[in-house]
Amino acid sequence: MADHVKPRGRACSHRTYHLGCEDYDRLVRRAAGRCQICRAAPEQTKHGFLVVDHDATVGQWAVRGLLCSTCNTALPDGVTPKWATGYLARPWWREELHRLGADAEPKPEPPDGSIVVACRGLRWRRDGEVWRHVAKYRGSPRTWMWLQRHYGPHNLRLCDRPTS
Repeated sequence: MADHVKPRGRACSHRTYHLGCEDYDRLVRRAAGRCQICRAAPEQTKHGFLVVDHDATVGQWAVRGLLCSTCNTALPDGVTPKWATGYLARPWWREELHRLGADAEPKPEPPDGSIVVACRGLRWRRDGEVWRHVAKYRGSPRTWMWLQRHYGPHNLRLCDRPTS
């Protein structure tokens, strides 16, 4: 059972980063419920809640921690300001991969016809050089690299034998 409560009836925004509610609760406990840089409590922030910070250079799934919106927007991409050195040196996603016994290395692309399952049960089938969502039409075909950057290599598992 999840510990957190959705802020003011909002949806669980952590799902954007492919975090389940239990993952998010671990993240909140790790941050002691405060911004991991300035230590502001949620009620002290401009919006009344903390935001999930991720490393866009690694992928959508690479959550670094929880921040107030001020610290989150002040972090420049690809630069480590002195005031954020400690925080950026210990991203949550690395600890989670270690806990899971996984790594961030890209996995080899499965053969044509293979199906992989991403988090929340989303199924993707390889169709030549692209991957298509198995259920009803769900956006554009994607590349293997896109799937790994979006979901994280640890969130993709081969589920069926190749069909071709």
